[in-house]
Amino acid sequence: MGYKVTWHETAVEDLRRLDEAGAREFVDKVDDHLSEDPLALGKPLKGIFRGLFRYRCGDYRVIYSIDRQEERLVVLTVGHGKEVYRKPG
Repeated sequence: MGYKVTWHETAVEDLRRLDEAGAREFVDKVDDHLSEDPLALGKPLKGIFRGLFRYRCGDYRVIYSIDRQEERLVVLTVGHGKEVYRKPG
């Protein structure tokens, strides 16, 4: 059994800005793939994003945190690789 996935309200707003197919792709990849092993599949971030992880989905990124004790993955934001790191956490 994988990690429980929670979507922060900011990530939900980000998904609403995408076309329906793109949003569905993110949700499916996170729920079906990333939730199984978010530590191995994601890349740890550095600097002001230390403690967070990113998962690449084409030109887009999913930024998330992990609660290992509760086995919970919290998707914080979704966006294009050039823009996602500029957003406030």
